[in-house]
Order: sequence, then C-alpha cells, then structure tokens
Amino acid sequence: MQTTKQLHVGLIGDPVAHSFSPRFQQPAFDALGIPARYELWHTPARQLIERIRSLCEPDCLGANVTIPHKEAVLPLVDKIDPLAARIGAINTIVHRDDYLYGYNTDALGLLHALHEHGLGEVETYNGREHISLRGHTAILLGAGGAARAAAFALVDAGVEQLIILNRNLERARHLAADLLRSYDRPIFSLNDPSFLIPRTSSIIINATSLGLHEDISPLPVETLAQFDPDTFIYDMIYNPSQTYLLCQARLMGFNTANGLSMLLHQGAQAFTLWTNQPAPIEIMRKSLMME
Repeated sequence: MQTTKQLHVGLIGDPVAHSFSPRFQQPAFDALGIPARYELWHTPARQLIERIRSLCEPDCLGANVTIPHKEAVLPLVDKIDPLAARIGAINTIVHRDDYLYGYNTDALGLLHALHEHGLGEVETYNGREHISLRGHTAILLGAGGAARAAAFALVDAGVEQLIILNRNLERARHLAADLLRSYDRPIFSLNDPSFLIPRTSSIIINATSLGLHEDISPLPVETLAQFDPDTFIYDMIYNPSQTYLLCQARLMGFNTANGLSMLLHQGAQAFTLWTNQPAPIEIMRKSLMME
C-alpha cells in the first residue's frame, strides 16, 4: 500500500473506550509505514447508519465492529463474505473499490488462538492450511453473537461434538439449528450445566459476558470439577485478564487462557484485509501484551 495521504480506520461500537484494539493496531500500521490512524468511534445505534456511510470516504480503510452492532451492520454493507453470512455477524468492514465488504474474523481468530495454546493440528487440503480439532469435544457457553462465531469455527474445525450451554434454551436450539443446516456433527443444546456429561479432550469456551463486571462464573465449580485434567478452559473476556471462571479453573489445575490471543489473531486478519499485506503479528503481540 503506497500512499502518503492520511488514512483512517477505527472501531465502531457502544461502548468502545475499554478496547485494547488501538494498542496493537496502531503499531502495526506504523511498523509498515502505512499512514493510517486507528481510532475509537463511539457509535450509539441511532448514529450507526451515518457512521457506516462515513466509511465510504476516500481516506477510510474500513472498520472493526463490536457490541452491539455486529448483526445490525449486515444490511448496511454492499457485499458479505460467505463465512460472515453463515455466522450472521460482521466484525470487520473493508472499504475497497467504492464498496463496503463485510467479514467475520472472530471465527478464525478463535481457532488460531486455540492452536497457539497447543490445541489442534494444522492440516493442508485444497492448497490451504486449516486448523483441525478432530477428537475434541467443545462445550460452548453462550449463544449470542460471539458464541455464533465460535460455534461455526468449531464445527468447521471438525470437533467430534459441540454442546451449547445457554440460560435461554430456545436461543441455544436456534443456533444449533443454524449449524445443522450445513454440518452433520453431533450438536446438543442445554440450559442446565448439571446435564453436562464430561468427556476426555474437552474444550470449554466462555462466549458470554459473565465475569466481565463481577465475580461470577457461567459454570458452577461443582460442574467444572467433574471434567478430566486435560480439559482446556478458554474465556473470550480479556479485561479483566483473570475472570472468576479462569481463577476457579486454575486453582483446580486446568490449563486456561483469556481472550487476548483471540483479540490478537482476529485483529491481525482484519489488518491484512484492510491493507492487503501480512500483519506484523509479533509486533502486534508485543504491543498488546505491554501494560
């Protein structure tokens, strides 16, 4: 990308002040000599259409999209990537050739994060690398927008079975039905954790906001205690870095990780979509991990 004109890209959401995205996106632009500023664009729902329209300005590369707009922006872009269409949510918008393209990098970001933590194998077919989670059972906590991206990523990666645990059973069933339209993996919906039957090689992923603002866990400690020691617990929340769920799990001897790795990898993919250049991921990682 050769230009000397000041470019803009940012995060659309409500709220956005808490976001770590500028912490690692700006150093990436600076490292590659791209004259772009990564900004935080606080956008209430009533201003969403106007904000999306502003992405069509010649100096705008696009945007990230976060809560609560990931689904609302679907009809506001010109073209939607097939994965984002299946998930039903967009977290990255790219301004290219006078069109706005919608993508979802959360799904692949999660898989790359899990692989970084030692889960799954990289396989190559059709000339492309894919992360396989064959042999694993995934327990997904939640059925909202973040959970939808995770669910499609997990079945794409070939998990043996997926269990969706959500307080609203109907919402969990709706997500399972959407998945079963294109996959034949065993998918189960629960609203009571006491019905969980722990299996070996399990991955528990929290895609809810429980633990974000208070010491509460989406999974009772007595349920967690039933899982095998090889179970991996991943919490998409990254601020605070140690949620109540992760604290419980670590005290019980499980391997755990917070959502910083997913934030990094989904952000790196967004960077490449905006710039058409490989993301300087180690620079991004170092900047993200700095206090």
